Amino acid sequence: MKKGLFRKVLLAVTGVSVLLLAACGDNTNSSSPDQGSKAGTEKQVELTVWGDQSNQSSFESGFTAINQAFEEEHPNIKLNFQFSGSETAIDTAVKSNSLPDVFYVQGNKTPKMKLYVQSGALLDLDDYGLDTSRFGEDLMEYAKVDGKLYSSPPAFMDSQLIYYNKDIFEKEGLQAPATLDEFVTLVAALKDKGITPFSVPGKAEFERAWLAFALMPAAAEEALSKINEGTGSFKDPSIIKVFQTIREFADKGYFTKDLASVDNAGAQLAFTNGRTAMMADGTWNDPTFVGAGINLGRFYIPTGSGERIAPQSFSNATTFAVSAGTKHPEEAVEYVKFLSSQKAQQLFEDETGMVPALQDITPRDEGVKELSAFDSLGHNIYSVLTNISTEEIKLNDIFLQQVMPQLLTSHTDGQQAADMLEEALLRTK
Repeated sequence: MKKGLFRKVLLAVTGVSVLLLAACGDNTNSSSPDQGSKAGTEKQVELTVWGDQSNQSSFESGFTAINQAFEEEHPNIKLNFQFSGSETAIDTAVKSNSLPDVFYVQGNKTPKMKLYVQSGALLDLDDYGLDTSRFGEDLMEYAKVDGKLYSSPPAFMDSQLIYYNKDIFEKEGLQAPATLDEFVTLVAALKDKGITPFSVPGKAEFERAWLAFALMPAAAEEALSKINEGTGSFKDPSIIKVFQTIREFADKGYFTKDLASVDNAGAQLAFTNGRTAMMADGTWNDPTFVGAGINLGRFYIPTGSGERIAPQSFSNATTFAVSAGTKHPEEAVEYVKFLSSQKAQQLFEDETGMVPALQDITPRDEGVKELSAFDSLGHNIYSVLTNISTEEIKLNDIFLQQVMPQLLTSHTDGQQAADMLEEALLRTK
C-alpha cells in the first residue's frame, strides 16, 4: 500500500473511532433502562374498578374527569373503570372471591361494609398513610368498621327533599311552604286545582320511601334521636303522625295513579313532563332534573316552627374500598388516596353538582347552594333503622318492604305501621 494512501485510511479509521467513543460517552450520560426515570421503570398495572351502577347517569362525567386526572398523575396505572357495582354483583363477588381491585361501598349507613370486613374481603387501609386531616369525625366514622379505616371517607352528602315545578307553582299562585302545616295545605291546594301533587315510584323499593325520609326530621326528629339512642319507641305520636300523613295523602289521591306499577324513571318522567307538581327525591338526582330542562325548585320540608332539617346521609359517590385479594394493593390504595383528595372532589363537584360535605369544595352553581339550604342536619330514618337492627331482625328491610308499600296503597294506617316496627324492635332486645 502506498504511504499516502495508508495515511488517509489511518485518519479515516481514527475519525470513526472518535465518533464511536463520543457516542458511547453520550449514551453513558443519558437515562438507560436500569437508570431511567421512575415513570420509565415502574411496572405497568391495570386496576379494575367498580362504580355504583345505580348512579351511573349521575356520576359518569365526574369519574371521567377524576380517572383522567389520576392516570395523568400515575402513568404506570391504567384504570378499567366499570359501573358494574350493583349490590347483587358485589355480594356475589365477595362470596366467590372475585372482587375487582377497587369498588364502591356504602360505609356505615348499611350493614354491608361490616359484613364484607367480617368475611375478610376488604383491605385494612390504616397502614397506607391516607391523609384524612380534612375530614371530621362523623365523616371518618362512615368509612370505618370497629375503628379501622376501610374506604375513602365521604366528601359529599345525600339527602331527600322536595323538588317542585316552579312554572306550575307560579301559574297557580303557590310558593314553597314555610311551616309543616303550610306544606300539608300546599299539597291539598294542588289537588283542588286538578293537579296531581306527587310523583311516587311505588315499584321502586328505596325510592318509594323518599317522602317518608323527607318528612321524618320535620315532624319526628326528637323521636328518631331517642330510638337511635335505644330509649325511644315507634309508638311515639310524632312517628305515628308521619305515617298517618302518608296514608292520608294516599287516600286523598295525592300520589301518582297506579303507583305500584311505576318505577323511578317513570315517576321522574311524569314530574319533568309536568304531569305532577312535586317529587320527593335525592339530592344526587338534581342533575337529572336540571338536564330535563324543567324550571326546577327545591325545598326541605320545614318543621312546625319553620326550621328546615335535612335528613343526613353521607354519599357513597367517592367512597371506595380495596379488595383484600387484589394483586396490586399499593396501586389500588393510590386510587383511594386520590379519591380522598380535594383535587378529585372538586373535579367531581364541577361535573355533578353534588352537595359538598366539606367546606373546601366550592359548590358548582346556585342550584347546589339551594340543595344546601337547610338549617341543620337531622336523622335519616334508614340509618336509624340500620343502627338498631340485628342480623336476625332487619328493621330497615321491614320498613322498605312492608311498611312503605302498605302505607302507599292504603292497606295500613299510621298506628298499624308504627306497631309493625315496634314489634320488630322488641324482638331485637
